[in-house]
Amino acid sequence: MMPMRHIPLLLLSLLALPVLAEEQCASAAQCNQVGTAAYQAGRFDQAIEAFERQLRRVERDDAVGLELAVNNLMLANLRAGDAGMARAWLQLALDSNLSGSATRHNLAKVSQALDYSALSASPVGRYLRYGGQAVWSELQISEDGSGGYLANFAPLRAGARVEEYGPAAIGGLEGKLVGDTVQMRLEDAGGSDCAVQLLREGIHMQVLEVFADGCQDYGGMGISVGGNYIKVRP
Repeated sequence: MMPMRHIPLLLLSLLALPVLAEEQCASAAQCNQVGTAAYQAGRFDQAIEAFERQLRRVERDDAVGLELAVNNLMLANLRAGDAGMARAWLQLALDSNLSGSATRHNLAKVSQALDYSALSASPVGRYLRYGGQAVWSELQISEDGSGGYLANFAPLRAGARVEEYGPAAIGGLEGKLVGDTVQMRLEDAGGSDCAVQLLREGIHMQVLEVFADGCQDYGGMGISVGGNYIKVRP
């Protein structure tokens, strides 16, 4: 199967990020208050949205505020029943060298809630790569019906004003994977010089990509599928 290179329709929804239906938050403190109220009322989707806005207001220059927002997102996703997404936020905390008492406490909670054996049993599933500004690039791996696997990448570049305008760039790349379940490559990733390799270890996937003329034609300026992904759903 030859890879299809296009802009996925599903990503177009990212161009208009959801807004809080009932309450707006202009500052990190206000977003924290709005999210906490929604969390305590059991409105976890609204809480997650508010905490994502909280994160955007502190991500660049406030490590303490970032740690609070990330831990809020871990807890809200756990309560919403999405342990995989909570694990993705935990990975952001670890990658950002956040190690406060709340992060250490929630590391244990997320580890207890997540079924690592189920997630790591097969390459099939949904993987996320953090793109900044509380948005994520996605990799979906599925079975092809004949014992192999298909990969569908939906990369994005967040940009600085994602709330106002959506991601600065989006893309899409899909095709058949060749190799075993640990080391794979995307078949015909765009020419003989455009290689995309996938290296899998447990719930982690590292994607290596060649950068050359024509190799990143699957998306807008600055788009790439390369980087470190974490599996959030089988």
